[in-house]
Amino acid sequence: MKRLLLLLALCGLAQAGPIVLYVSESGDKRLAVYRLDEATGALERTGAVDLPGSPGSLALSPDRRHLHASIRSTRQAATFEIDPLTGLPGAPVFADLGFNAAYLQVDKTNRWLLAASYSEGVVGVLPLAGGKVGAPPVSVLETGKKAHSIQTSPDNRFALVPHVGELNKVEQLRFDAATGQLSPNDPPHLPGGAGEGPRHLQFHPNGKWVYFVNEQGLSVTLCDYDAERGTLRARQSLSTVPSGWSTGSCADLHLTADGRFLYASNRGNDSVALFLIDPDTGHLTSRGQAPTEKTPRSFCLTPGDAYVVAAGEGSHTLGVYRRDPQTGGLTKLHVVPCGKGPAWILPLRL
Repeated sequence: MKRLLLLLALCGLAQAGPIVLYVSESGDKRLAVYRLDEATGALERTGAVDLPGSPGSLALSPDRRHLHASIRSTRQAATFEIDPLTGLPGAPVFADLGFNAAYLQVDKTNRWLLAASYSEGVVGVLPLAGGKVGAPPVSVLETGKKAHSIQTSPDNRFALVPHVGELNKVEQLRFDAATGQLSPNDPPHLPGGAGEGPRHLQFHPNGKWVYFVNEQGLSVTLCDYDAERGTLRARQSLSTVPSGWSTGSCADLHLTADGRFLYASNRGNDSVALFLIDPDTGHLTSRGQAPTEKTPRSFCLTPGDAYVVAAGEGSHTLGVYRRDPQTGGLTKLHVVPCGKGPAWILPLRL
């Protein structure tokens, strides 16, 4: 029976399986696994893998069979094969990145792992073979210090790289999925608004809009995206914090699958901000903030968007919030202890 279920799961014929969450417990040099009870929102810790250094960014392969983790303190990437029945990761296979990666993303073909380095100011592309990362990188491009993330466009022809701090820009790159090469686009970057510092980004499901969360600006920005040229035009920025609040920094953002709501996390204010997205214009309307655990550096919407789970980097906990599908509002349900300094959380439906 187990072999039959495994075959069905691999072929995509089995009924949707459970949801698991992978958490980078950076302070304990460990990757942890939790299972979500979809009826109650409860989390159960089901496993963990010790690592040689501090894990950060996590990235899932498009076929959902492999998980990649940036081991930041050793400048490596670790690849785990995922058990399709339990979600537990196998033994890690390591590759030298050549730099400390703040962010990882697998391209749409599952042939390349893209990485951005905050400390070294470069982006790189590494080959994937059998789901595992190879080394050395086939492409390394200097974009400037504090490159905080990288994402390919929906058609896999371009890549965007936000930079926080003094560079305050979004690098616009061409991406050749046949060779893995990155090259500057024309124009090469979009300047950020005054004092904003774009950090993470998400494409809207319609492919026409891109949203950024701004670390220094405590704000989110809407951009129009030119899919033919791979370039951006900023159109709106809104604060993520209550009126009068000016300290802390933003960290992460996510959109619901239906494209109706955007969420962004505030460190210092220790909250997740909620925005309603106008379906015709993409414009954002603020719907306030929901308190979270201390320092929500990373959070996620679970598959199906029924819950938000926020990792409290400063409290070493995971907070679970039920999401109202009509209003987008969040209701706190559970707080679960986890390892030290949870730096990343990534969900998967098996």
